[in-house]
Amino acid sequence: MRLDKMIGNSGLDTRKNIKRNAKKGAILVNGEVIKDSSYQVDPEVDEVYYMGQFVDYFENIYIMMNKPQGYLSATEDKDPTVIDLLDDFYRVLDLSIAGRLDKDTTGLLLLSTDGKFIHRVTSPNSNIEKTYIAKTRDPIDESLIDLFKEGVYIKEDDYTARSAKLEIIGKNEAKVTVTEGKFHLVKRLFSNSGNEVVDLKRVAIGDLKLDSHLGLGEYRELSDDEVSYFVE
Repeated sequence: MRLDKMIGNSGLDTRKNIKRNAKKGAILVNGEVIKDSSYQVDPEVDEVYYMGQFVDYFENIYIMMNKPQGYLSATEDKDPTVIDLLDDFYRVLDLSIAGRLDKDTTGLLLLSTDGKFIHRVTSPNSNIEKTYIAKTRDPIDESLIDLFKEGVYIKEDDYTARSAKLEIIGKNEAKVTVTEGKFHLVKRLFSNSGNEVVDLKRVAIGDLKLDSHLGLGEYRELSDDEVSYFVE
């Protein structure tokens, strides 16, 4: 594995700082100074020190968060991000976000140090369903059920969205299931069908459902069984 990833996963520093400090000779691998942070190491064999501290490698971290409004699905930004909601231990890990949510969208968000896991969740080729609860400005017409299934034409980007499932659960509320993660997709499915989403919450990714015990801004690590949902 890459040296910077091993150190980042150990929670000692961010990958950006690791790269900068490596050039200053801050990393020792088996007693030898390594200035290339992309250098390949074996965590089970190689002895690594960073800034004089032994790097105690551990396995990947998988986090489920109930994202609140007002936070960006980003690891760094001048505005508040979901990383700001994490404890110090998690905040310094080399985390990536699987399936970003808009700033004003709430619900299930996944973060992990495992790149393969992130790719599996986000890749359109995985065909993993993402399920949302949408509340709309106007009553939802039943004709949208068939329209969503056929594929809504998104005029802004000149493409037809993949088939989506629409289940009307209230006059102005529906469950929407999609298999692609294009920007503002659920909102655009409605706006291009003559309605507007006023509130949006993601409640499931594949077989993984948002933990009902998590309040807005709260999070927990996934169980091994939950991680296995995304293993091919």
